[in-house]
Amino acid sequence: MAKALGGTRQWDDGSDGGPPRRDGGDQSSRGGRGGYLREVWAELRKTVWPTWAELRQMTGVVVITVVLFGAFLGLLDLGLTSLLRPLYTSSAPAGATGASPNPLVSASPAPSSSAPTPTPTVTVSPRPS
Repeated sequence: MAKALGGTRQWDDGSDGGPPRRDGGDQSSRGGRGGYLREVWAELRKTVWPTWAELRQMTGVVVITVVLFGAFLGLLDLGLTSLLRPLYTSSAPAGATGASPNPLVSASPAPSSSAPTPTPTVTVSPRPS
């Protein structure tokens, strides 16, 4: 709770409510770095650590959750891949026999010649009726 003292706000602990000062003036009351480490140790002693049974139970929950989410994401990936693969594979794989996926356009490599870079020949067939 704040009190007004001479036009400035001051909290019950004597601070003005702003961020802690880094000028080192507060360390003398704590005892410097050794006091800081004692405070850290005191706070760690207040910590309630889980028992081994609680730790095993919480670890099991985490492992099961990770496995379930991993399986869900894997199945989602598999389903989306099988749905979207036809959109990205419009040509037959190399070495496959059969009709071209697009019967109007066929490409063949240019005959070998003394030219340093061969250019492919593209043949466009009329649209079948």
